[in-house]
Amino acid sequence: MKMEKFPGYGLWVAAFFVVPATAMAADTIKIAKVVPYQDVKAVESTNLSKCDWNRKLSQLIVKKSRGRVEAVDAELASVGGKTLELVITMAHTAGGGGISGPKFGRVRGELRDGDKLLGNFSIKRATARPFTFSVCGPLDKVAEALSGDIVDWLENPTIDPNAGKADGSDEDAQS
Repeated sequence: MKMEKFPGYGLWVAAFFVVPATAMAADTIKIAKVVPYQDVKAVESTNLSKCDWNRKLSQLIVKKSRGRVEAVDAELASVGGKTLELVITMAHTAGGGGISGPKFGRVRGELRDGDKLLGNFSIKRATARPFTFSVCGPLDKVAEALSGDIVDWLENPTIDPNAGKADGSDEDAQS
């Protein structure tokens, strides 16, 4: 019979690796695989319908969160646990670089644990990069910036009394 040098050590090591993984799975925040637009009709009549930046936005949030966020196909209200409901409230793009003006996106989010509101925000990012004549490329840059903002916010979520009251003003952060 072999004697262990540190009795119970194997169980402690197993618990160290299993418990955090279980706890982490329970704390995973769920988001939609595609961030929806608030006004779908406005999207259908614009260049936005050509772009998939709202899908890339979800993918970037998941990637940058390092396992804290998971994208799901299901309705967020049905998944339980912590959810971050995101909606694109404003977006604009057009080919033509600086000639066609800034390209921007505004996202509103609500972090919930069941029915309890844990935090909310409204973030707008814009880019006015000249010499970018693609329609969707600038919005990919906006998604990159917004995803970083959202993941940073998740580190310390707060309730913003002005979230959801976006009036379209131009208090842009440049990306």
